[in-house]
Parts: sequence; C-alpha cells; structure tokens
Amino acid sequence: MRLSAREGLYLERTISARKRRLGRLFTLPALLVYIVFLLLPILATVALSLCKWSGFKLSQIKYIGFANFTTVFSDKVFYTALINTFLFVSVRVVFLNLLGLAGALVIDSKAPGRHTLKTIIFIPCLLSSVIIGVMWSRIFDAYGILNNILAKIRVISSPIMWLGDANIAMITILVASIWQWTGFNVLMYYAGLQGISDEILEAAMVDGADYWYRTLHVTIPQLRPVVTMSVLWNLIGGFKVYDLVAIMTDAGPNYATEVLATYTYRQAFELNKMGTASVSAIVNVVL
Repeated sequence: MRLSAREGLYLERTISARKRRLGRLFTLPALLVYIVFLLLPILATVALSLCKWSGFKLSQIKYIGFANFTTVFSDKVFYTALINTFLFVSVRVVFLNLLGLAGALVIDSKAPGRHTLKTIIFIPCLLSSVIIGVMWSRIFDAYGILNNILAKIRVISSPIMWLGDANIAMITILVASIWQWTGFNVLMYYAGLQGISDEILEAAMVDGADYWYRTLHVTIPQLRPVVTMSVLWNLIGGFKVYDLVAIMTDAGPNYATEVLATYTYRQAFELNKMGTASVSAIVNVVL
C-alpha cells in the first residue's frame, strides 16, 4: 500500500524521533560516568578552592573566599613546582616527538632489524609507571648499575648522586618518562607514515629529491595531523606526571623535582589543606 506524501513525512519524523530517543538512551551511561567522575569533581574542586577544610569532617568546611588563591600564589614552592612542570613538559614534548619520528622512519625503512625494534621499543609502554619508577631508581642509585659501569670504564672516580643532586634529579625523571613513552610516539608516527601516498614520494624521487629532502619537505608536512595529536597527547601526559616523581625522588631534593601534581598531593594529603590543593589542581587543569 502506497503512503501519501503527508503520511510518509509523518512516518519519517516518527522514526527519526525514536532514533533520537534511542540515541539518548545509549549515551546515558557514558553521560552519567562523565557527570559523576569528571564534572562533579571539577565543580567540587572549584567550590573547595574557596573554602578552608582539612579533608575529614564535612561540618568543618568554612568559606574563606579567595584566601587560598592568595596563599598559593605567594608560595615559593608553588612557583618552583610550576617552573619544573613547564620544564618537564617542554623537554618531554620535544624529545618524544623527535625520537618518535626518528624511530618511525627507521621502522618504515628497509633497515635490518626493524621488526625486532618495532616489538622491543613498544614494551615500556605496557609497563606500569610504578615499575618504571622503581627500575630507573635502581639504575640511577648511587651504587646502581649506571655508576658501576661508569666506574668500570673509569669515567668517574666516585658515585654520582643522580637522584640526590638538585641540578640533575629532574633529568633522571625525564629520561625515565621519555624511555617509557617513546614507543607510543613511534607507533603514532609509523601509523601516519602508512597513510602517506606512495605516488607523492615517487613523484619527489622522479624530480630528483634525495631522502633527506623528501623527509623534510614531503613526509613531515604530510604528518601534520599526527604531529598535532602527538604534541597534545604528550602535553597532557606531562602536566599529569606524578608517579615517576613520587617514586624516584619524592619531589626532592629540596623541591628540585616538585611538580604541580606532587604539590597538589602534598597540600591535600600531607598538610591536610584541601583548599590550597584545590587551587593547585585548578591551575593544572587550566594549563
């Protein structure tokens, strides 16, 4: 039986409305998770930033306005944490992208051992950051394997305090973090290389472009979406760093490796100052 145009339009609108209702129903679980585990904590953090609270009894919450902001922004340790965070993020982003691109180019080439490299380089990504932190702590220990090797080849005569020297402690954490996540960046760039048309590269070869010219002027420009994603991913990961710092140096020595995440934790769970911790958390989220 044929439907009239009016009946057909009504039926189409009814089906469309049912699909919308079904779509809302399917997104409801994800929406609830988003509200409970992200939106409400953010709102609670903003509210606590205006209050004084030790974190124990809700009845002790006291509104004090912007006093917590004044306290945090006049704290020298906070600015140390802020500078260290920016330093960590900047160096991490640069090295992870450079090493990721270099590793992807090696794997994408016909170099011998590239399949083995592809497997080995991704293993650290599968390990817990706690394991990474403990492992590199042992390597950088005063009597660890690194100092032993350097002593054996007579590069040093006395142990280097890699984790106890304020001038180099942050470098040790950067090494551990870069080692852990290089494989993930290699994987992203390698996937991007597979999306580049062979015709473009062949055209460049026909025009007489050598390997390095093709890489700089053809390959890398084609990887701009991957570069953007990799930079954003590494920025977010850098600002969230906590576990490696807590395990390897505990933000020491003398706050030399203090970052925003460890500063927030210290304010909240060691000093029981939920208000100032919330301010620090807000700064990190905004960044």
